Amino acid sequence: MLRLSDRSPLTLGAYALAAILALFELAILWQALHPNVSDNYRAYYIDRTTTCLQQPVTGEYVLGTELNFRSEGDETRELRPCGWTGPAGDGTHSVGETSRLRFAVDEKGPLSLMLELTGVGLPGPSQQRVLISANGHDIGEIAVTPDKTERFTISIPAGALDDDGFVDLKFDYPDAISPGKRVSNTYWRSVKLTALSLGPA
Repeated sequence: MLRLSDRSPLTLGAYALAAILALFELAILWQALHPNVSDNYRAYYIDRTTTCLQQPVTGEYVLGTELNFRSEGDETRELRPCGWTGPAGDGTHSVGETSRLRFAVDEKGPLSLMLELTGVGLPGPSQQRVLISANGHDIGEIAVTPDKTERFTISIPAGALDDDGFVDLKFDYPDAISPGKRVSNTYWRSVKLTALSLGPA
């Protein structure tokens, strides 16, 4: 019987190389099954529990300023972490089933949020429900009509404000519409945001 010690150095080297490659592939497989990624990345790409992949933004905002979300007045890039297209003539369109806005504010009291929204004109439900939360606290639900621009005012109680100096708004669209067959839900449409202000209540 041929013992391992009787094999040529070339054969032993080949075995060692095969063992190293096998260990390397096992390590890659482990990383693929247990990736070390952020919660946002995992939720968007792996678990598919959100259609909104958050990007870092400053949230810089002067409290009480009314912002124009149409293309001729885009000063909103640093307020939009995810879930929006770039501004167009008819507003900034939501994409996916969730959108977010982030504001850096130093106000500790209750706030008032004004939203000017238009429902998308795609074939679908007669209204688009929008569920709104601030820093994880539910603050209201509104209904937006297709091709009709309306203003809504929503109160944000002081208890919904965090100590980190930011107001993170989340908009969920349970009635979002697919713009075509086999279109991923990351591209579904619901509303167009045309104007917004956030100020003391």
